[in-house]
Amino acid sequence: MSAQQMDLSGADDAVAAELSALYRWAARETDDVVPAIVDDIRGQVGSFEGMPRADHENTVLQQYQAFLTSLQERRPPTGYEIEAARELGRRRVRQFVPMEAVITGFHIGYRYLWSMLRREARNRDTAALIALLELVDQTWVWVQHMCGAVAEGYSETSRVRETALVELRHRFIEALYADGAHGEDGLSMARALDFDPYASFQAACAPVEAWSDTHFDLLQRKLRTGGGALHAVIHGERIVILVQGMIIADAGELLPAGTDPVVGIGMPRAGLTGAAESIGDAERALVVARDRGCTVSFDDKWLIATLLPQRDRLAPLVRSTVPRSHPRIAEAVLAFAHNGFSISASAAVLHLHPNTVSYRLDRWHHHTGWDPRSWDGLARSLAAIVLYPPENPGP
Repeated sequence: MSAQQMDLSGADDAVAAELSALYRWAARETDDVVPAIVDDIRGQVGSFEGMPRADHENTVLQQYQAFLTSLQERRPPTGYEIEAARELGRRRVRQFVPMEAVITGFHIGYRYLWSMLRREARNRDTAALIALLELVDQTWVWVQHMCGAVAEGYSETSRVRETALVELRHRFIEALYADGAHGEDGLSMARALDFDPYASFQAACAPVEAWSDTHFDLLQRKLRTGGGALHAVIHGERIVILVQGMIIADAGELLPAGTDPVVGIGMPRAGLTGAAESIGDAERALVVARDRGCTVSFDDKWLIATLLPQRDRLAPLVRSTVPRSHPRIAEAVLAFAHNGFSISASAAVLHLHPNTVSYRLDRWHHHTGWDPRSWDGLARSLAAIVLYPPENPGP
């Protein structure tokens, strides 16, 4: 060996010794560095706040030690390390940490560790710093492999979990429809969906034909980011949305931009029986919403929402051509009902003489056989007007 070769070999040995000392130093700093990395991750990514800190620190410790070892041995991740990263991704799904948060946390941790090594190498020796910087490519290969493995494990488990969740949602809704959600199975399904089976539920229904797959996916994403427990399923010709921990005031709280506004909203009702009843409310309100082309709440339009689905059944009792053929007479009946059964108050609202209003009520009685001044006659009259509304009487 020439003198020059001996000098180069000696220099390499010196640099290797410096790097080895750097890694040993980093290993001794574990107790301080790991909590600092976890603080940094949690400070930048809020999704980790609900995860136990001990679990988080243990994960960072394992990654920290494996990364230092790979630098010392100048190698990519082993099969065991790759599988451990996949398992980490699977675990984060079960802990409800979003995948983007997991990947961001990985990058924050590795960036923190690399910056710490670079600062210490600069303080120690220029040659050691240069040697460390030569490992940049190896470092990013490591990060790429590990992040890819985490994403694989996360996606795999997420798909399985989502499939199971979709099936569970459908089973729960079917049980509510079949009045079979009151046993232990119903209670278990509710709890598995993060519902409190004894608390208040509220439902909404929308026509499935008005929604694209994209709209439905956007709704599911919106529900996941909301407060409380929220689930949506396609049931026959309807999308059924069931929520807890919030009150649906209008469809704008649920619908993705550009979605058809035809939605029926049920009343908040307690317990699993109430959940089924609220779905029934929402379905009845949806019938009215389809007819009017807008969002309808059952608590606001409960009378027509209850009567309209029964129109065919009630037709022999209340069907009449009078509301359509005599809209001014029907208008007088409505005014009489809405103004305390007062002829004078009705006349003031309609800008008519009281005698004219009284005459029109008599004409209604004559044409229909229902006396609007009696409870039974007025009830039948209102049902007929609601189910077979009059045309606009004009000026």
